[in-house]
Amino acid sequence: MTIEGEADTRRKEAADWFARLNQRKVSTDDVKGFSAWRRDPANARAFDQLQTMWEAAGALGRTQEVADLTEAAKGRGQTDRRPKRRLQGLAKPVAVLGAVVVACVATAWVWETRQPDVYATEVGERRIVRLDDGSHVTLDTASRVSVRYTRGERAITLVAGQAQFEVQRDPSRPFTVRAGRTEVTAVGTTFDVRRFGDGARVVLVEGRVAVSDQGAPDRRWALSAGQQVMTTATRPAVSAANIPSATSWTTGRLVFERTPIASAVAEVNRYSPAPIELRDPGISTIEVSGVFNSGDTEGFIAALQDLYPLQAERLSDGRVILTRAS
Repeated sequence: MTIEGEADTRRKEAADWFARLNQRKVSTDDVKGFSAWRRDPANARAFDQLQTMWEAAGALGRTQEVADLTEAAKGRGQTDRRPKRRLQGLAKPVAVLGAVVVACVATAWVWETRQPDVYATEVGERRIVRLDDGSHVTLDTASRVSVRYTRGERAITLVAGQAQFEVQRDPSRPFTVRAGRTEVTAVGTTFDVRRFGDGARVVLVEGRVAVSDQGAPDRRWALSAGQQVMTTATRPAVSAANIPSATSWTTGRLVFERTPIASAVAEVNRYSPAPIELRDPGISTIEVSGVFNSGDTEGFIAALQDLYPLQAERLSDGRVILTRAS
Protein backbone atom coordinates (compact mmCIF):
# COMPACT_ATOMS: atom_id res chain seq x y z
CA MET A 1 0.00 0.00 0.00
CA THR A 2 1.30 3.48 -0.88
CA ILE A 3 1.86 6.17 1.76
CA GLU A 4 -1.07 8.15 0.34
CA GLY A 5 -3.29 5.08 0.40
CA GLU A 6 -2.35 4.32 3.98
CA ALA A 7 -3.10 7.87 5.06
CA ASP A 8 -6.46 7.69 3.31
CA THR A 9 -7.24 4.45 5.13
CA ARG A 10 -6.45 6.07 8.46
CA ARG A 11 -8.75 8.98 7.67
CA LYS A 12 -11.55 6.57 6.80
CA GLU A 13 -10.96 4.65 10.04
CA ALA A 14 -11.12 7.93 11.94
CA ALA A 15 -14.41 8.75 10.25
CA ASP A 16 -15.71 5.31 11.19
CA TRP A 17 -14.84 5.94 14.82
CA PHE A 18 -16.60 9.30 14.63
CA ALA A 19 -19.79 7.57 13.51
CA ARG A 20 -19.51 4.83 16.12
CA LEU A 21 -18.92 7.22 19.00
CA ASN A 22 -21.90 9.32 17.89
CA GLN A 23 -24.36 6.53 18.61
CA ARG A 24 -26.89 7.11 21.34
CA LYS A 25 -25.32 4.26 23.32
CA VAL A 26 -21.59 3.69 23.14
CA SER A 27 -20.48 0.23 24.27
CA THR A 28 -17.52 -0.50 26.50
CA ASP A 29 -16.01 -2.52 23.63
CA ASP A 30 -16.17 0.55 21.39
CA VAL A 31 -14.43 2.68 24.01
CA LYS A 32 -11.68 0.09 24.43
CA GLY A 33 -11.41 -0.40 20.68
CA PHE A 34 -11.04 3.32 20.06
CA SER A 35 -8.39 3.57 22.77
CA ALA A 36 -6.42 0.71 21.21
CA TRP A 37 -6.73 2.22 17.72
CA ARG A 38 -5.54 5.62 18.91
CA ARG A 39 -2.40 4.18 20.52
CA ASP A 40 -0.84 4.02 17.05
CA PRO A 41 0.89 7.43 16.72
CA ALA A 42 -0.18 7.71 13.06
CA ASN A 43 -3.81 7.13 14.00
CA ALA A 44 -3.53 9.68 16.79
CA ARG A 45 -2.13 12.24 14.32
CA ALA A 46 -4.99 11.60 11.89
CA PHE A 47 -7.48 12.14 14.67
CA ASP A 48 -5.69 15.27 15.93
CA GLN A 49 -5.84 16.75 12.43
CA LEU A 50 -9.62 16.45 12.51
CA GLN A 51 -9.65 18.12 15.90
CA THR A 52 -7.65 21.01 14.48
CA MET A 53 -10.15 21.28 11.61
CA TRP A 54 -13.00 21.41 14.07
CA GLU A 55 -11.36 24.11 16.16
CA ALA A 56 -10.70 26.19 13.06
CA ALA A 57 -14.25 25.67 11.82
CA GLY A 58 -15.64 26.50 15.23
CA ALA A 59 -13.71 29.77 15.31
CA LEU A 60 -14.99 30.60 11.83
CA GLY A 61 -18.57 29.88 12.85
CA ARG A 62 -18.33 32.41 15.66
CA THR A 63 -17.43 35.33 13.35
CA GLN A 64 -20.03 38.03 12.68
CA GLU A 65 -19.65 37.60 8.90
CA VAL A 66 -20.71 33.97 8.99
CA ALA A 67 -23.55 34.79 11.38
CA ASP A 68 -24.83 37.48 8.96
CA LEU A 69 -24.58 35.11 6.01
CA THR A 70 -26.49 32.45 7.93
CA GLU A 71 -29.31 34.83 8.79
CA ALA A 72 -29.46 36.11 5.19
CA ALA A 73 -29.63 32.57 3.86
CA LYS A 74 -32.51 31.78 6.21
CA GLY A 75 -34.40 34.84 5.01
CA ARG A 76 -33.92 34.03 1.34
CA GLY A 77 -34.99 30.46 1.92
CA GLN A 78 -38.39 31.65 3.10
CA THR A 79 -39.08 34.04 0.12
CA ASP A 80 -37.05 32.80 -2.84
CA ARG A 81 -36.71 29.26 -4.16
CA ARG A 82 -33.95 30.08 -6.67
CA PRO A 83 -30.98 29.78 -4.25
CA LYS A 84 -32.02 26.20 -3.46
CA ARG A 85 -29.18 24.71 -5.50
CA ARG A 86 -26.67 26.95 -3.76
CA LEU A 87 -27.92 25.95 -0.35
CA GLN A 88 -27.72 22.31 -1.32
CA GLY A 89 -24.09 22.91 -2.20
CA LEU A 90 -23.52 24.22 1.32
CA ALA A 91 -25.20 21.21 2.91
CA LYS A 92 -22.25 18.87 2.43
CA PRO A 93 -19.58 21.01 4.14
CA VAL A 94 -22.01 21.79 6.96
CA ALA A 95 -22.64 18.06 7.41
CA VAL A 96 -18.90 17.41 7.45
CA LEU A 97 -18.42 20.14 10.03
CA GLY A 98 -21.18 18.59 12.12
CA ALA A 99 -19.49 15.20 11.96
CA VAL A 100 -16.20 16.68 13.06
CA VAL A 101 -17.90 18.50 15.94
CA VAL A 102 -19.61 15.30 17.04
CA ALA A 103 -16.36 13.38 16.74
CA CYS A 104 -14.43 15.82 18.88
CA VAL A 105 -17.14 15.89 21.52
CA ALA A 106 -17.20 12.10 21.48
CA THR A 107 -13.43 11.97 21.80
CA ALA A 108 -13.48 14.26 24.81
CA TRP A 109 -16.19 12.04 26.29
CA VAL A 110 -14.06 8.95 25.74
CA TRP A 111 -11.03 10.52 27.41
CA GLU A 112 -13.01 11.73 30.41
CA THR A 113 -15.20 8.65 30.99
CA ARG A 114 -12.90 5.74 30.13
CA GLN A 115 -12.37 3.39 33.03
CA PRO A 116 -8.93 3.48 34.68
CA ASP A 117 -6.46 0.72 33.83
CA VAL A 118 -5.42 -1.23 36.93
CA TYR A 119 -2.12 -3.08 37.31
CA ALA A 120 -1.12 -5.18 40.33
CA THR A 121 1.43 -7.66 41.64
CA GLU A 122 1.20 -10.56 44.07
CA VAL A 123 3.49 -11.07 47.06
CA GLY A 124 7.01 -11.67 45.79
CA GLU A 125 6.19 -10.55 42.23
CA ARG A 126 7.78 -7.68 40.31
CA ARG A 127 6.25 -6.31 37.09
CA ILE A 128 7.09 -3.67 34.47
CA VAL A 129 4.20 -1.98 32.66
CA ARG A 130 4.48 0.22 29.56
CA LEU A 131 1.81 2.94 29.53
CA ASP A 132 0.06 4.44 26.49
CA ASP A 133 2.43 7.43 26.29
CA GLY A 134 5.63 5.36 26.48
CA SER A 135 6.18 5.86 30.22
CA HIS A 136 7.11 2.81 32.29
CA VAL A 137 5.94 1.73 35.74
CA THR A 138 7.85 -0.91 37.70
CA LEU A 139 5.67 -2.44 40.41
CA ASP A 140 7.19 -3.93 43.55
CA THR A 141 5.75 -6.81 45.57
CA ALA A 142 2.06 -6.65 46.59
CA SER A 143 1.55 -3.33 44.79
CA ARG A 144 -1.37 -1.86 42.88
CA VAL A 145 -1.75 1.23 40.65
CA SER A 146 -4.71 2.76 38.86
CA VAL A 147 -3.92 4.63 35.61
CA ARG A 148 -6.25 7.16 34.00
CA TYR A 149 -5.17 9.33 31.08
CA THR A 150 -7.19 12.33 29.90
CA ARG A 151 -6.41 14.96 27.27
CA GLY A 152 -4.96 17.25 29.95
CA GLU A 153 -3.47 14.94 32.56
CA ARG A 154 -1.78 11.60 33.13
CA ALA A 155 -3.13 10.54 36.52
CA ILE A 156 -1.78 7.58 38.49
CA THR A 157 -2.98 6.40 41.88
CA LEU A 158 -0.68 4.21 43.96
CA VAL A 159 -3.30 2.23 45.83
CA ALA A 160 -0.81 0.06 47.71
CA GLY A 161 2.86 -0.89 47.78
CA GLN A 162 5.70 0.69 45.84
CA ALA A 163 6.42 1.67 42.26
CA GLN A 164 9.10 3.37 40.20
CA PHE A 165 7.99 5.69 37.40
CA GLU A 166 10.02 6.48 34.28
CA VAL A 167 8.04 9.32 32.75
CA GLN A 168 7.92 10.14 29.05
CA ARG A 169 8.25 13.90 28.66
CA ASP A 170 5.03 15.71 27.68
CA PRO A 171 4.79 19.32 28.96
CA SER A 172 1.18 19.59 27.82
CA ARG A 173 0.10 16.71 30.09
CA PRO A 174 1.67 16.63 33.56
CA PHE A 175 2.28 13.17 35.04
CA THR A 176 0.73 13.01 38.51
CA VAL A 177 1.05 10.21 41.06
CA ARG A 178 -1.22 10.21 44.11
CA ALA A 179 -0.54 8.05 47.17
CA GLY A 180 -3.06 8.81 49.88
CA ARG A 181 -2.84 12.57 50.44
CA THR A 182 0.59 12.79 48.81
CA GLU A 183 0.73 14.08 45.23
CA VAL A 184 3.82 14.00 43.01
CA THR A 185 3.85 16.00 39.77
CA ALA A 186 6.44 15.52 37.03
CA VAL A 187 6.90 16.10 33.30
CA GLY A 188 9.81 13.87 32.30
CA THR A 189 11.78 12.17 35.07
CA THR A 190 12.34 8.98 37.10
CA PHE A 191 11.17 8.66 40.67
CA ASP A 192 10.19 6.07 43.26
CA VAL A 193 7.08 6.20 45.44
CA ARG A 194 6.30 3.91 48.36
CA ARG A 195 2.99 4.30 50.11
CA PHE A 196 2.77 4.52 53.91
CA GLY A 197 -0.80 4.94 55.13
CA ASP A 198 -2.15 8.26 53.84
CA GLY A 199 1.30 9.42 52.77
CA ALA A 200 4.40 8.21 51.00
CA ARG A 201 8.15 8.25 50.68
CA VAL A 202 9.21 9.87 47.41
CA VAL A 203 12.74 9.30 46.08
CA LEU A 204 13.87 11.21 42.99
CA VAL A 205 16.33 9.36 40.75
CA GLU A 206 16.65 12.00 38.00
CA GLY A 207 14.98 15.21 36.90
CA ARG A 208 12.79 17.32 39.18
CA VAL A 209 9.39 16.77 40.81
CA ALA A 210 6.98 18.74 42.96
CA VAL A 211 5.54 16.97 46.01
CA SER A 212 2.58 18.18 48.04
CA ASP A 213 0.29 17.08 50.86
CA GLN A 214 -3.28 17.56 49.69
CA GLY A 215 -4.46 17.66 53.31
CA ALA A 216 -2.14 20.53 54.22
CA PRO A 217 -1.75 23.19 51.47
CA ASP A 218 1.32 24.69 53.17
CA ARG A 219 3.24 21.41 52.84
CA ARG A 220 5.02 21.50 49.50
CA TRP A 221 8.47 20.27 48.52
CA ALA A 222 10.60 20.51 45.36
CA LEU A 223 12.97 17.59 44.87
CA SER A 224 16.12 17.46 42.79
CA ALA A 225 17.90 14.27 41.70
CA GLY A 226 19.25 12.32 44.67
CA GLN A 227 16.74 13.73 47.17
CA GLN A 228 13.79 12.27 49.04
CA VAL A 229 10.95 13.25 51.36
CA MET A 230 8.80 11.20 53.75
CA THR A 231 5.44 12.97 53.90
CA THR A 232 4.24 10.95 56.92
CA ALA A 233 7.08 12.21 59.12
CA THR A 234 6.19 14.51 62.01
CA ARG A 235 8.14 17.27 60.31
CA PRO A 236 8.62 16.26 56.68
CA ALA A 237 11.81 17.64 55.15
CA VAL A 238 13.82 17.09 51.98
CA SER A 239 16.96 15.02 52.58
CA ALA A 240 19.67 13.21 50.63
CA ALA A 241 18.77 9.71 49.41
CA ASN A 242 20.95 6.66 48.84
CA ILE A 243 19.67 5.99 45.32
CA PRO A 244 21.33 2.56 44.78
CA SER A 245 19.90 1.32 48.06
CA ALA A 246 16.47 2.91 47.67
CA THR A 247 15.97 1.53 44.17
CA SER A 248 17.73 -1.83 44.56
CA TRP A 249 14.37 -3.59 44.68
CA THR A 250 13.93 -2.93 40.95
CA THR A 251 16.76 -5.42 40.30
CA GLY A 252 15.55 -7.97 42.85
CA ARG A 253 17.96 -6.93 45.61
CA LEU A 254 17.51 -5.68 49.16
CA VAL A 255 20.36 -3.55 50.48
CA PHE A 256 20.79 -3.04 54.22
CA GLU A 257 23.37 -0.69 55.73
CA ARG A 258 23.43 -0.86 59.51
CA THR A 259 19.70 -1.45 59.43
CA PRO A 260 18.00 -2.63 62.68
CA ILE A 261 16.94 -6.27 62.37
CA ALA A 262 13.33 -5.29 63.07
CA SER A 263 13.31 -3.04 59.98
CA ALA A 264 15.23 -5.54 57.86
CA VAL A 265 12.83 -8.35 58.77
CA ALA A 266 9.82 -6.16 57.96
CA GLU A 267 11.30 -5.46 54.52
CA VAL A 268 12.07 -9.14 53.84
CA ASN A 269 8.56 -10.12 54.92
CA ARG A 270 7.08 -8.00 52.13
CA TYR A 271 8.35 -10.54 49.61
CA SER A 272 7.33 -13.75 51.36
CA PRO A 273 3.98 -15.35 52.27
CA ALA A 274 5.73 -17.04 55.23
CA PRO A 275 6.83 -14.18 57.52
CA ILE A 276 9.66 -14.02 60.01
CA GLU A 277 8.63 -13.11 63.56
CA LEU A 278 10.81 -11.61 66.30
CA ARG A 279 9.88 -12.99 69.69
CA ASP A 280 12.82 -11.46 71.57
CA PRO A 281 12.66 -7.62 71.79
CA GLY A 282 16.32 -7.57 72.73
CA ILE A 283 17.45 -8.51 69.21
CA SER A 284 15.34 -6.00 67.30
CA THR A 285 18.03 -3.29 67.42
CA ILE A 286 20.93 -5.46 66.19
CA GLU A 287 22.21 -3.76 63.03
CA VAL A 288 22.35 -5.70 59.77
CA SER A 289 24.45 -4.90 56.70
CA GLY A 290 24.46 -6.80 53.43
CA VAL A 291 22.82 -7.41 50.07
CA PHE A 292 20.12 -10.08 49.81
CA ASN A 293 17.88 -11.42 47.04
CA SER A 294 14.30 -10.30 47.54
CA GLY A 295 12.13 -13.34 48.22
CA ASP A 296 15.05 -15.47 49.44
CA THR A 297 13.90 -15.69 53.05
CA GLU A 298 15.96 -18.81 53.75
CA GLY A 299 19.15 -17.14 52.54
CA PHE A 300 18.45 -14.11 54.73
CA ILE A 301 17.83 -16.29 57.82
CA ALA A 302 20.95 -18.36 57.17
CA ALA A 303 23.06 -15.21 56.91
CA LEU A 304 21.68 -13.84 60.18
CA GLN A 305 22.48 -17.09 61.99
CA ASP A 306 26.01 -17.11 60.58
CA LEU A 307 26.75 -13.50 61.47
CA TYR A 308 24.86 -12.99 64.74
CA PRO A 309 24.01 -15.05 67.86
CA LEU A 310 20.54 -15.90 66.57
CA GLN A 311 18.54 -19.07 66.01
CA ALA A 312 15.48 -19.79 63.86
CA GLU A 313 12.52 -22.05 64.64
CA ARG A 314 10.36 -23.09 61.70
CA LEU A 315 6.69 -23.71 62.40
CA SER A 316 4.39 -26.05 60.49
CA ASP A 317 2.46 -23.14 58.93
CA GLY A 318 5.64 -21.75 57.35
CA ARG A 319 6.36 -18.98 59.83
CA VAL A 320 9.86 -18.56 61.21
CA ILE A 321 10.49 -17.48 64.79
CA LEU A 322 13.79 -15.66 65.29
CA THR A 323 15.27 -15.56 68.80
CA ARG A 324 18.62 -15.07 70.49
CA ALA A 325 20.75 -18.23 70.48
CA SER A 326 21.00 -19.94 73.88
